[in-house]
Amino acid sequence: MFPFIQFLGLVLLASQTTFGYNFPYEAVQLKDSDVANNSDIAFGKPSNFGNRAKCKVLPGDANWPSVQRWAAFNSSLGGALIKGNPPASACYDGPNYDAAKCADVRERSSSSLFVMEDPTINGGQWQTGNSCPLPALPIPGFNSTPANYTCNVNGFPAYVVNATTAKHVQLAVNFARNNNIRLVIKNTGHDFLGRNTGGGSLQVWTHHLKAFEYLPSTRIREYHGMAARVGSSLQQFELHNYMAAYNITLLAPGGTTVGGLGGYMQGGGFSILTSKFGLMADQVLSLEVVTADGRFAHADPEENEDLFWAIRGGGGSTFGVVTSAVIKAYPTITITTSAFNFQTNPYRGNETTTVSVSDETFWKGIGVYFSHIVRVVDAKGIGWNYIRTTAPMRSPVFNSTRTFSFTGQVTLPGFTASEAKKFVAPLIYDLNKVGINITNPEPSYFSTYPKQAYRPNGPGDGVSGGRFGSRLFPRENLEDKDSDEFNDTMSVIRSFVEEGGYTFHSVDYSPTDEIAGYPGRDSAVNPALRNAVMHCTGFDTGSYGPDSTPAQQTANHKRLNEYIQKWRDVSPGAGAYMNEADTEEPDFQQSFYGHNYERLLRIKRRRDPWGVFYAVTGVGSEEWVVEGTNGLPTQQGRLCRVVDEE
Repeated sequence: MFPFIQFLGLVLLASQTTFGYNFPYEAVQLKDSDVANNSDIAFGKPSNFGNRAKCKVLPGDANWPSVQRWAAFNSSLGGALIKGNPPASACYDGPNYDAAKCADVRERSSSSLFVMEDPTINGGQWQTGNSCPLPALPIPGFNSTPANYTCNVNGFPAYVVNATTAKHVQLAVNFARNNNIRLVIKNTGHDFLGRNTGGGSLQVWTHHLKAFEYLPSTRIREYHGMAARVGSSLQQFELHNYMAAYNITLLAPGGTTVGGLGGYMQGGGFSILTSKFGLMADQVLSLEVVTADGRFAHADPEENEDLFWAIRGGGGSTFGVVTSAVIKAYPTITITTSAFNFQTNPYRGNETTTVSVSDETFWKGIGVYFSHIVRVVDAKGIGWNYIRTTAPMRSPVFNSTRTFSFTGQVTLPGFTASEAKKFVAPLIYDLNKVGINITNPEPSYFSTYPKQAYRPNGPGDGVSGGRFGSRLFPRENLEDKDSDEFNDTMSVIRSFVEEGGYTFHSVDYSPTDEIAGYPGRDSAVNPALRNAVMHCTGFDTGSYGPDSTPAQQTANHKRLNEYIQKWRDVSPGAGAYMNEADTEEPDFQQSFYGHNYERLLRIKRRRDPWGVFYAVTGVGSEEWVVEGTNGLPTQQGRLCRVVDEE
């Protein structure tokens, strides 16, 4: 089922010590002798905060580096510097116009495969202020004039360093810091908040820092067991291929092209195995990282322990650029998935797993499903569902009322098919009792995690142009179906879909401190994740594209937030998962970081006094603002300090 694995980096001998650098690309490092008297690439000195100007420089500013200095920087990189031209610029008149490339962009730009292989773009164009959208085309059969879009390349990184060694990363960090240029980090482009893009910035593209080594037995401080060295930019499908090759289990993202050790891990990172093995941040035993001073550092529970603590859960693009890690590995594990659906619209689909019911019966069924979530996560399983709605069609030949559909499943690691069917039976029984007459589905059974993740057509995901909000509902909201907390939670979910007209999605898991184990339980992971049993996201499919004005986008978001606020109101003191959240989450410091925030901020200020690393909603980001965005939380403007410190 799986192809022969081609190593994406040279593998070190198994006898090598776990500490120090992990892979040959990390052995290529910037040395003091390389710097000589070149102030552009000199290392930072903690005693010298350097440039404390209010704003980062942009192309066209008087103190933007000259063409000659950029050329010299490229020479120090060995030619790894790329000019930041977004792909859609090929569709506009000008020096980048290329009809063939434009056609290719039109065909492939909605795929994550395209986004991950381009050095400049991210997955959400609204985050760049829609700076260079694909030009609109006439709609066949309609007599209309397409919208007249423009392409502003300044909404994207000005230059990109295609990093294939630690030295490349170090040079990028030093050049950006010493020249007061905004620095951003991109691996695959998966980020719903815009933390991996910035207008006029220097971007570090880490996508090619890929390597792997299986360690059958390793000891790191108190941990003794199987592990793996992993390049920081390995993606889900690559991790699964390695699992299959070595007959092991590692945690991996759900999206096929999501990177495993970047913002995903650094924000916590959940998986279908999270209730059994914890978050991705809980798997990390040691890290290699380039810090804000440009130095290459090792971090583990005893060396650079502040970085080790902060990076695991304290957010991406904030404390350094991770180049590799050592993570826990486990024996192979079985996976079973039981799927079932019900709806209010006219019946379509498989009679054994989909039924049509009345509105009131539908919402009773939603309550039944969520009343079983605590039992699912306590069995080390995970719930997954969508609640969708379709607005009335104002025509005699169409439905005249809003309709609803539920798609749900229960995934159980370590269960046989018969065990899973028996486990799901009480849930099906309770659904039958309220009038949803579905049969207990035959579970899909997979003998290994990689087989469950295998996709016949290969990896690839869609890209998002919308916005959403999220919430981590704690155990107490769902553990008693007769409690006010449970009924209030069901009420706000119903309101979100029925009145708001939005799509609701939840992934239900429980990464407690006990499951996190060593060293995971001692990390910067949001405390709200440890008590959560339901991670909810609510999607706004309203337009945030180039046809929407800033006022329209602001109004769309205001309405969405009014409904998400109801979720917050019924879960006081909880939080949200920072990687899938609202860019304008109120009091993001508490919501994303909880009581860890003050400690994280102290580490941030000590490790990065220059303000090299900035990410929207990241630790310390409240000290900065992106100007010139018409009030939107987009990233194409000038990055400035909130308080002038000159």
